[in-house]
Amino acid sequence: MAKLKDMIAEQKISESKTAVNSFKSSVNKNKMISAYVDAERYQKFREINEQRGISCNKILNLLIADYVLEYERLLDK
Repeated sequence: MAKLKDMIAEQKISESKTAVNSFKSSVNKNKMISAYVDAERYQKFREINEQRGISCNKILNLLIADYVLEYERLLDK
């Protein structure tokens, strides 16, 4: 998770950047996922991200990227 924290700390957030703009910026982002999350926990997650000025989608993408970097070695076997 240290990698995720580094990625977030280094990222410059502009208020005008939205999840839609982020999606349009890369043609390779073509998978959509859904998850069932505890409503109270998601509300806190959303509020934290709003205060930080970053979208929930961006944080989820960073979490997935960090996870893949951490466990990609399993695919090499």
